[in-house]
Amino acid sequence: MIADDLMDVRDLPYLDMTDPNFSIRSAEVNAAREKSWCARTNYGLAVLRYDEVHKLMRDARLRQGSYAWPKLNGVSGVFAGWWERMLLSQEGPNHARLRRLANPAFSPKLVISLRPEFAKLANELIDKFVEKGSCEFMADFAEPYATRVICMLLGLPHEKWRELADLAADMGLALGVTFKQDLDTVDTATTKLFDYVMGLVNELRGQTLGEDFLSMLVRTNLESDEALSEQELYDMIMLAIFGGIDTTRNQLGLAMDVFMNHPDQWALLGDNPELGKSAVEEVMRMRPTITWVTREAVEDFTYQGLEIKRGTTIHLFGQSAASDPRAYPDPSFNITLERKPHFGFGGGAHFCLGHFIARGDMTEALAILAHRMRNPRVDGVARFLPDSGNTGPITLPIAFDRGERKAFIPPSSAAPADGEPSANQSGPSLSLTILYGTQTGNAEQMASDIAGIAKTRGFAPRVAPLDSMAMADLARLKRLLIVTSTYGQGEMPDTARGFWEALASDEAPDLAGLSYSVMAMGDSGYETFCQAGQDVDRRLAALGARPVEARVDCDTNYAATAFAWVDRALGEIRKVEGTEDEVATSAPDTAARSRWNRRNPLMATLATNRRLSGSGSSKDTRHIEIALTDSGFTYEAGDCIGVIPTNDPALVDAVMSHFGLCAHVPVAGHDKPLGTLLSEQFEIAVPSRELVAEVGRRSGNAELNHILEHGDRQALDSWLYGRDCLDLLQMLPNGELTAGEFIGLLKPLQHRAYSISSSPKEYPDSLHLTVATIRYPSHGRARKGVASTYLADRVGEGHPAPIFLSPNRAFRVPEDNAAPMIMIGPGTGVAPFRAFLQERRATGASGRNWLFFGERSRAHDFLYGEEFQRMQDDGLLTRMDLAFSRDQAEKIYVQHRMRENGRDLFAWLEEGGYLYVCGDATRMAADVEEALSEILQREGAMSAEAADLYLERLRREKRYLRDVY
Repeated sequence: MIADDLMDVRDLPYLDMTDPNFSIRSAEVNAAREKSWCARTNYGLAVLRYDEVHKLMRDARLRQGSYAWPKLNGVSGVFAGWWERMLLSQEGPNHARLRRLANPAFSPKLVISLRPEFAKLANELIDKFVEKGSCEFMADFAEPYATRVICMLLGLPHEKWRELADLAADMGLALGVTFKQDLDTVDTATTKLFDYVMGLVNELRGQTLGEDFLSMLVRTNLESDEALSEQELYDMIMLAIFGGIDTTRNQLGLAMDVFMNHPDQWALLGDNPELGKSAVEEVMRMRPTITWVTREAVEDFTYQGLEIKRGTTIHLFGQSAASDPRAYPDPSFNITLERKPHFGFGGGAHFCLGHFIARGDMTEALAILAHRMRNPRVDGVARFLPDSGNTGPITLPIAFDRGERKAFIPPSSAAPADGEPSANQSGPSLSLTILYGTQTGNAEQMASDIAGIAKTRGFAPRVAPLDSMAMADLARLKRLLIVTSTYGQGEMPDTARGFWEALASDEAPDLAGLSYSVMAMGDSGYETFCQAGQDVDRRLAALGARPVEARVDCDTNYAATAFAWVDRALGEIRKVEGTEDEVATSAPDTAARSRWNRRNPLMATLATNRRLSGSGSSKDTRHIEIALTDSGFTYEAGDCIGVIPTNDPALVDAVMSHFGLCAHVPVAGHDKPLGTLLSEQFEIAVPSRELVAEVGRRSGNAELNHILEHGDRQALDSWLYGRDCLDLLQMLPNGELTAGEFIGLLKPLQHRAYSISSSPKEYPDSLHLTVATIRYPSHGRARKGVASTYLADRVGEGHPAPIFLSPNRAFRVPEDNAAPMIMIGPGTGVAPFRAFLQERRATGASGRNWLFFGERSRAHDFLYGEEFQRMQDDGLLTRMDLAFSRDQAEKIYVQHRMRENGRDLFAWLEEGGYLYVCGDATRMAADVEEALSEILQREGAMSAEAADLYLERLRREKRYLRDVY
């Protein structure tokens, strides 16, 4: 009798896995997945859904079950004996010992060092057939590439690759559902490979042993038969050869098959080789060569209402799980999407030992293949192994169009030099307008990147701020791409406000002749994520403009998503017919881009790190100087740099300690170990929305769940203040969240932007930063800013830090050297104004300069106080008004000083003055604007509405500029 709360196994759907025609991708499997998380099979159980596969793959109540595969198929013999002895079939201390001996052959450091050799090999193989425009892909590329990579790694002679590839292919038949009928072929190949391995070992023993993998194993065996027995030595080398060849060969073939069914993705990869890594992950999610992993229950237990008896064989259908709509709302093949980890490399203690190799060599191969072999298609009859177990093509004849053979150039560097013809250009160039709205320079940089790519596609792009485009001229355009960030609480950035007001007005023109697409940039940590871009997109469509490509909303880790949109948008907008007259903008085209960017940072030496704030200050503000000598790195006063930090080692160690894991532990779905991921790849000081939601769900914390249920963003921000990812982990019972699950809930580690506080005219070989080091106690632990303490504490003078330029051409000194300049910069907001004053001194500008600066205490917090005083004494700084909030009973801020000097401030503006604000966007910038409005109303005898119009006029004239964050 079945208890009421238990599942009757007879009610589960049934799958016949012994049927040679059984396919793990079939409608039958998908239907079973929708009915239940598991199914009955003639072997035991099959787990079909993502969450259950993910959890059971690491469940301690299950052991690796593939050791029993020969018995399940009713076979014995040479292969079966080896299979039951080798590393993958072992458990516990013996498995750990053997794996430890094999690890050195598959280290990430080794893979990185060999990637140029992988690329060289891929090009060498393609060279042999590229001219005829066709090949038998498996025989001409996949087999020799996979086998020669293994020869390279293990120090085997390359001339043996053909023989080894054939043996591996024949042995691989054992991993499919036709194992029993292929037994003779499998055992013959296994015997031959054993003979080769034994002869190889005997040959090595007669030589001086080197440091390669095989020599290391032989040396271990010679030193102690207890460390590695004779049989274990042979079995280990067999696994390294067979496993490395068979799986990579099949996976490359499956990749080509998948891409031929998705030609747009192949073209995208060919044009964007930096997508090679994500292409490998997406292929392995969509069509892994190993479609399931096997586990065996080592005890009786109940899982989700199903009684599982000791000895039950459980197949975890990784492929079915990786297309589960519960985990992948859009399971279609797309190499630009960020995905949950797949199961192509297994998981748990038996996670694929050679995954670093596979990821590295396939990344190189696919990127080069896509670049050199365009538009591949099947050219004949392709034959495949059964679509389950270990699968892949047997033969795959293809034809293709010949591409170029050249070194890859990242998209951000893809623009040809001035006057250089475009490689892909044919016929007259098409006009294309690219407008951007930016607050800190990111959208401007992206617009410049798009222009560089567009030039190589036969366009003649012009780049300008949104505010430089008049509505009448907008109506005359044919082709338009817009890139805009969002500022504050869903507002337009300063360089787009005037454009938006005109676009949103009742007088906006009919735009029926305009074809466009929008890239919205933002941070999903904010409630108004990408609001500005969304508003512009909707308004353009409402005015009759035609979107040629759907808007893309880019989060902080935007590279793959953004450049995929660029590729699609340029392809669609090229189809737009018609010419347009030259359209003038009120801004020149964007200047040449820096070669250094977030994807290609400069490793610059930190030359100076000194404290600016006094010893009695409650703050630790630093003056940082970064050497640029001979780097080719150039900047202008007003620009920012991005610093790519690493996380606090103490926090990294604490997180690893929480999981009881070491830094070198691999993480499923990633090519770096846990310590590197936590240190360099992911945000652990700032919890993601996904982590917060998952912890709320699993912890049942009443306060957090109340906030989440009511969608109160301010309350959530307040609750999160002073909490990091470790705090959230500690809200859960130990073991509730695995390290792999935790990594999957984190957002990528982001760069931090800093305004440059020097002028290149005075400091051509360095740049200066003014950094407020964030430190404070919260919830019983010391908290530290990620990048600020990275610069202040961890880099060290004389050591490198990765930086890139974030140009901010909307924040520059006046072109008119005689124009008055008013600068409002409390705290570290004074940084760009130090640069502005140096710039005006170097150019001999005659315009008056007025600085408003505020901090807590004059004695301890007057940043660059002596330097500014000298500037005032020398006449460079005409006026300086200071607000030190803690030096008197009543707190005084810069907006108070502005009001006190409102008459003069208004007079400077009336005389053509430029007003700049830098610093905190949340409170300071709003308080300053409120003070400005009051001054205009009082001193200019204006209404509130007239004051707003006055400020808008200043914005349009580029005389009210803000660098706020």
